[in-house]
Amino acid sequence: MGRFDAAYYEQFYENRATAVSDLAAIRRLARFVAAYLAHLDVPVRSILDVGCGLGHWRTAAAECWPKARYHGVEHSEYLCERLGWTQGSVADFDPTVLRREGTFDLVVCQGVLQYLDDRAAARALANLRRWCDGALYLEALTARDWRENCDRTRTDGDVHLRSADWYRRRLARGFTTCGGGVFVARTAGVTLFELEGCG
Repeated sequence: MGRFDAAYYEQFYENRATAVSDLAAIRRLARFVAAYLAHLDVPVRSILDVGCGLGHWRTAAAECWPKARYHGVEHSEYLCERLGWTQGSVADFDPTVLRREGTFDLVVCQGVLQYLDDRAAARALANLRRWCDGALYLEALTARDWRENCDRTRTDGDVHLRSADWYRRRLARGFTTCGGGVFVARTAGVTLFELEGCG
């Protein structure tokens, strides 16, 4: 995990020729998530972004949920020093250092879990279940994504590639799949009609 230095962020996020994502893409994504959660009547007053990187979700969250409290947690020592994030890993972070109750209406975990081995990723998913009492936005590169969906010239392939089913089985313990990377906590009391969900 020590490879998340200036060169990594330059290649995958700051150089327009090689970036896998940018602020404009995250703004579009956050607007989608905000509209979907509004439709599901899931209020967003607190946000935990684990693996917050350059902070694009913070910018987008301020536009979509202007009254929500945003908390960014990042593993990269380089980014924590540069941008002032709280340092931690989704596999072992204690969110009570941010909030007394340690749970959040929206948890964002984008492009993080594929960097963890199976044991750490399973711990991370269990943590996401504990921390989320509303909705989770989750994106993780899968083996099929690597073979069929992603642009390999812009995507870091030095990761742990697992099947989507590996993630789904573990997510099902605490979440209902809504599609589009959105999962609602089973404890949130959201009702989805059968064809609204993904399984």
